[in-house]
Amino acid sequence: MIPELVAAAVRATGTVAARTACAPVEQPDPGFWSDIDAGNLLGALATVIVGIVAAVVAVNAYKTQQREARRQEKAKFYAEAVRAVEDYMEAPYRILRKDGSAEARREITQHISDVKSRISFYTGWMEIHGTTAVCSAYRDFVAASQREAGPQMTAAWSAKPVKKDKDVPLRTAPLPRTATDAARDTLVTAMHDDLNR
Repeated sequence: MIPELVAAAVRATGTVAARTACAPVEQPDPGFWSDIDAGNLLGALATVIVGIVAAVVAVNAYKTQQREARRQEKAKFYAEAVRAVEDYMEAPYRILRKDGSAEARREITQHISDVKSRISFYTGWMEIHGTTAVCSAYRDFVAASQREAGPQMTAAWSAKPVKKDKDVPLRTAPLPRTATDAARDTLVTAMHDDLNR
């Protein structure tokens, strides 16, 4: 009995082994990866890296360009703010060149009013957007100009009107502006530091 069972088992094993050896083994479909070898993979990886580097460089260049544009815009704004105060400092000279007419008085007073309005605008902008140093320095610059130019304007209105062209060039020493110039230097330094920080 046992020898018959062993013989049957050997026959069965041989049949299974024969069937297994003959049956095709199913392989999974390699798909995309079948066409890629080590060389192709390195090439694709290099292309991706080059693309990422180019994108980073482009983004950094864009940011730098935008930062410089904002800096230039702020620099122009600062220059206009300084100009407004300088226009105020020129007001006594305008008044000294008056011709005595009502039209000239209107024109001069309108000009001074416009200048003061611009100064108020720039002062407000500095308080909202400027650094503490720039805002404080601008307020000091404005205050110094008012202390010096204000009395000069009052005195200029008392001067005789200009009646002849030869009197238009004022043959007097420049009006004093020591405090205004010192405040201006402090302001320009603060603005320069802000633009370059």
